Amino acid sequence: MMDYRESTVSLGITDKLVCPCCGNQQHRVNSVITYSFYFFEYLPIFPVKRDTRVQCLQCQNLAEVTNNTSDRKRIFSDFSLAFFNKLRLLSTFTGSIIIILLLSYYFSEEQEKHRQSQVYIDAPKVNDFYYLDYRNTAGDRRPHHKYRVAKIVDITGGIVSLTYGNYFYPLKNSLSDGVSFGQSTNVSYFENQRQNFSYAELDSLFEQGFIYRVVRPEFTAIGRNRAVYMIDGNAVTNAIVLKEKWHYIPGKRENTKGVAFLKASYIDDRFEQAFALLKQSAALGYAPGQTNLAELYLTFTDLEGSRDVQNAAHWLFQAALQGYQPAIEKYRVICQLEEACDIEDFYRALNEAGTHYRID
Repeated sequence: MMDYRESTVSLGITDKLVCPCCGNQQHRVNSVITYSFYFFEYLPIFPVKRDTRVQCLQCQNLAEVTNNTSDRKRIFSDFSLAFFNKLRLLSTFTGSIIIILLLSYYFSEEQEKHRQSQVYIDAPKVNDFYYLDYRNTAGDRRPHHKYRVAKIVDITGGIVSLTYGNYFYPLKNSLSDGVSFGQSTNVSYFENQRQNFSYAELDSLFEQGFIYRVVRPEFTAIGRNRAVYMIDGNAVTNAIVLKEKWHYIPGKRENTKGVAFLKASYIDDRFEQAFALLKQSAALGYAPGQTNLAELYLTFTDLEGSRDVQNAAHWLFQAALQGYQPAIEKYRVICQLEEACDIEDFYRALNEAGTHYRID
């Protein structure tokens, strides 16, 4: 991949020397530089050796001028020759300069991605993609089982639920390409089983390098009533319907308004107004409203009854009895954190109520 070549450059004419053969003072000065080439033959990387040769214009006698001779000093006492000589030497580092600039750009880009990933780790959202590095983890893995994708499917209070991809990749590029090519849109791409982590645990995994990158897809409309999540312009989820046909359901309107207030960061008392609306929705028996109210009880610290696991569990249980799967998954999460909670009692109550549900 590496080769060595010589480049001869004419520096001009000097009258500072006397030819030992014919006594002529006119000599052509050439700089002969030996430098390395990379596999791109036109791209010199760095100079290895440089010689100065002079040739008499009358008898064509050729001689090399070593770096420490008085002849060399006389030749380059001429400013124009000295300047051109230095400029030519600098140009032989073209390849090295380009490589340094490319490496600088690459590492600065990597640092920016790392900083952005830290922001996403600190404030996770559903559908965030986590790129995982298994090389330093314990366990019996085959050599090509190095990289894997995970996705956030739920956040309950301070607990983040991930599902892992069913596929391992040998290279980071192949993982990124797999996501870009839409592999994650396959129904069987992600496992059904969920893995739960606290914010602190995710931050620790990121510091260890197990999570080496976090990517947040953009929600992008692809039609009049359909949208997908995209990464770098490539769909990574299946299309979803933006607006379903409206049917009056008690509590649905209050839930919609409550969620809208939660997103309205410009309203100072948005949490209080959302809390009141979601309580109305929950009282009317709307399962999504009950689930969102439970999330408020778990998440916010400046509301009446906030951080109230008992109230959150109550409303999640009510929503779960209706077969609302997100509520069932959230109840399972908080049940794992409470010693007094028996998950088997929860399943028994769902069965007695004739609820249809699934356990991944």
